[in-house]
Amino acid sequence: MAHRSLRAQAGHLLLEWMIATALGLFVLSGALALYRSQREVFARSADAAAMREAGATALTIVGQQIQMAGFMPTDATPLRSRLRPGVFGCEAPQRLVGIAPDDFACTSSSSVERSSDEIMVRYADDGVATWRNSAGEPTDCLGQGVDRQGAYAVIVNRFYVAQPKRRDEPELVCAGNGHATPQPIVEGIERLAIRYWLRGRTEPVSARALAPMQWVDVTAVDVCVVVRGRRARAAAAFVDCDGNPAASQDGRARLSLSRHIVVRNHEAAL
Repeated sequence: MAHRSLRAQAGHLLLEWMIATALGLFVLSGALALYRSQREVFARSADAAAMREAGATALTIVGQQIQMAGFMPTDATPLRSRLRPGVFGCEAPQRLVGIAPDDFACTSSSSVERSSDEIMVRYADDGVATWRNSAGEPTDCLGQGVDRQGAYAVIVNRFYVAQPKRRDEPELVCAGNGHATPQPIVEGIERLAIRYWLRGRTEPVSARALAPMQWVDVTAVDVCVVVRGRRARAAAAFVDCDGNPAASQDGRARLSLSRHIVVRNHEAAL
């Protein structure tokens, strides 16, 4: 009888151990699923925050430059011909060439993203408009010194989106006239869309719709950027710069941000 009782007791212990193991595995699998879910939520939130930061940074940089467009000190009237128009642009897939007065135009280029526009901004530095480098020279958007011609220097900055070789992400690029090669300044910017407001017009127009003599009539600029995230999602949809729903072809999250910028130094704004 004692031997049979020990066998029955051993059977109960094995059953209890199996039940406890099953319950432990169930709790562990639930904890792992919760951990993975929270980790995915955190990664998506971090990706969304990075996209918003990149988009806001790009709009701030370009916006500050557009606000300076055409600036000229009151005692620098001879610079007028070199600063008008203060804003000039090209619509995708073209790229801007030339920075001298009456020596800039739009031409096709395979190095620029086909869906992105380009904008050029010119203004005079008066000792306050830009940071000084170690030599005391005014600087362009890359921090490179620009030579003065007389008391002032004419700052010329171009902004566009490009996909550099050997890099995975598209970037907002700045090309200044401070004797330096163009450099990326904001990563993840996939598209730059720009529309221009002309004096007396009720709707903005693209660069292609402007005649050469109309650029001096630009009073404001609408800038929109599309930012591409690093993580893929099952259903990645967003609203593009034209306000239309768009689907992500590669599954990555995208975000469009826009800003309306007044050209402060235009005659109509003074």
